Amino acid sequence: MPVPIEGFAGPSVGAGSPDCLRTSSEAAQLHELIHSKPSTTEEGPDDIRELGVLLGKLACFKRDLLGPSGIVEATWKQPFNTSQDMEPIAETTARCFAKTIPKRDLDLSLDKWSSRGSMLVKRICTSIRLSESEYKNAMSLFKALMNDISDVAYSVCQKKDVTIAGQVGPRMVQGYEPLALSMLREYKGLY
Repeated sequence: MPVPIEGFAGPSVGAGSPDCLRTSSEAAQLHELIHSKPSTTEEGPDDIRELGVLLGKLACFKRDLLGPSGIVEATWKQPFNTSQDMEPIAETTARCFAKTIPKRDLDLSLDKWSSRGSMLVKRICTSIRLSESEYKNAMSLFKALMNDISDVAYSVCQKKDVTIAGQVGPRMVQGYEPLALSMLREYKGLY
């Protein structure tokens, strides 16, 4: 079996787990913090695993968006999770590169990642019994991560006009109203 060639950028998702963790210092610090103590609740290990997937997903999203190639490389291997994602993150990345993602869709995805991640961080901090200062540090790290991802996403995804097949297209899909209906008056009768 031939060995796949990775190219000059190194492995597409990096070594270790979670994926792409070296792309974001905040994600790496938060991952280190939540693995510093053992979990004391039954749900703790599952929450820690899910947060690890989310941190890797966000770091890979940043890696793809900042990559010079402009192709979906690191995010295409990331798992889809209905509690975290509106759509597969590789689709979101591809729509960003094509400049066909409306700001509203990007806002919804970022909000879902942020709310799910915040909830997981709070539950994990309770599960591993972090002190108040460690809890504040964990929440500030996650907030800084989301701010960084948001800044990168808005700068890459919302930069220019949408071009589809070389033609400038609309930012949002507009409704269609036939000309025959545009001349009708408002109905003021009884129902």
